[in-house]
Amino acid sequence: MISELPLPAGWSGGYVYNSDRRDSFAGYGVDVDGRTRPLVWRDGAVTVLDAPGGGSATAQDVNSRGDVVGVVYGVDTPTRGVLWRGGQVIDLPSLPGGGYAVPTAINNAGLIVGYAAGEETSHAVAWSADSPQSIRDLGVMGGAAYLTDVTDQGTVVGWAETAGEEFRQQAIVGTVREGLSTLPGPVSGTNSMARAAAGPYIAGAAVLTGGSEDLGSAVVWAPTGPRALPGTHPDASAVNADGTVVGSDANLGPVIWVGDREQPLPALAAGFPFSTAATVVTDDNTAAGISADAQGNSRPVTWSCTS
Repeated sequence: MISELPLPAGWSGGYVYNSDRRDSFAGYGVDVDGRTRPLVWRDGAVTVLDAPGGGSATAQDVNSRGDVVGVVYGVDTPTRGVLWRGGQVIDLPSLPGGGYAVPTAINNAGLIVGYAAGEETSHAVAWSADSPQSIRDLGVMGGAAYLTDVTDQGTVVGWAETAGEEFRQQAIVGTVREGLSTLPGPVSGTNSMARAAAGPYIAGAAVLTGGSEDLGSAVVWAPTGPRALPGTHPDASAVNADGTVVGSDANLGPVIWVGDREQPLPALAAGFPFSTAATVVTDDNTAAGISADAQGNSRPVTWSCTS
């Protein structure tokens, strides 16, 4: 079953990025002036977060304590990462020398991960909601590195890129304390990306045929190792602590995988399956994302899914 998440009156659209894995979702909406505004939905109610300077901003993730991380897109100032906590908006520092910083996820312990521009490349970085004035540089993994998610146990995931004669992307995993390492894909030597993690599971995409440069196959890394998920050029966006995965299929649009069983998720309006995307799945198997309404506007939505 699909349901719309509310938007403030007159707003034209919205998007869900992430959740606290329970009953809160973070994302953005487009207000009556066409600005992108950060939003949090909790127990079905929507809250508009303050955007410093009145510019555009997005909420990237929220934890169970109500801490929210996101990005402010300044008109006369650089793009910067922020933390909303206790009614305050706190700037998250970037690396020395300037540049932008993008927080992508926060866990219930307040560990924030993301990426930041260095002098020549992107670094995997982390912050703490309890001491947000400092930044931890986790390095570039030999090229450029991006962190996309963090579990409540402190496992961080993302991908690294190396350029040269052959461009490569490799999924990475680790912790802030012990550092990062690459994840083996289903096929050795091919490209892979990790997008989300929960409990012992990691979800993303990988190439399954040697020589291909197309990231078109959904993959879940489980304690038993990586495995490809069924579907037609599928891609995975999120996973929960039970290993349930949501993502997309080239033929079906948004889908959910329970084990190796792929099921399509319905759209708000008939005829718009490919204007629908599933980006989040909570530990109670509620999926969230976007779907176009009958007028073609993107609306934030949830799906109540059963196994």
